[in-house]
Amino acid sequence: MKKLKVLLIDDDKINNFLNRSIIEKHCGNECVVSEFINPEEAFEFLKSCKLDNQANRPDVIFLDINMPEMSGFELLEKMKAENVCLSPTKIYILSSSLDPNDIERSKSFESVTDFISKPLDKLKIEQIKNTIG
Repeated sequence: MKKLKVLLIDDDKINNFLNRSIIEKHCGNECVVSEFINPEEAFEFLKSCKLDNQANRPDVIFLDINMPEMSGFELLEKMKAENVCLSPTKIYILSSSLDPNDIERSKSFESVTDFISKPLDKLKIEQIKNTIG
């Protein structure tokens, strides 16, 4: 069985650690988790996925929106502007923001599957695995 490739993009190392732990606990050996704390580096990686016949393309991306170098929304805009389409990758905004404007804005991106409030939990992981697996 193909392993689910999960990518975390969040500038907070503790959030990445917690989310990785939750994913690995509920995915077991079915998932491979990678992470970036710098959205610019994440963008370069995603651009390379497009070039390498998408062999490294993640199946799921969890993207924070509030990051100092570049927000998650700016990353999505840059991906769109440079035509870094990773379909059928599922992109989930994973944020602690409760601002209705952030939730609405996330829906304006065709590439975004859903907005999830931090932290991830077992139910969300199971739902996502079922929609992909």
